[in-house]
Amino acid sequence: MKLPAELREALDRTGLPWGIEEGTKHNKVKLAGRLVGIYPRGKRQEGERRSLLNTIAQVRNTARQIKEAL
Repeated sequence: MKLPAELREALDRTGLPWGIEEGTKHNKVKLAGRLVGIYPRGKRQEGERRSLLNTIAQVRNTARQIKEAL
């Protein structure tokens, strides 16, 4: 599966275990076993860039929440 470089970098920066679950139309991003967000698969769509940026923001916010809870 091809993962956008920006998203992979944001996930790696958290230092937490992460995974991507492939769906039929969207990929589900999981961080430390928690569903963080989704982003569309397939051909480029007009809103794909915004979806990617929103998912990256969700990764950062969730990582911060998880680390604060520890």
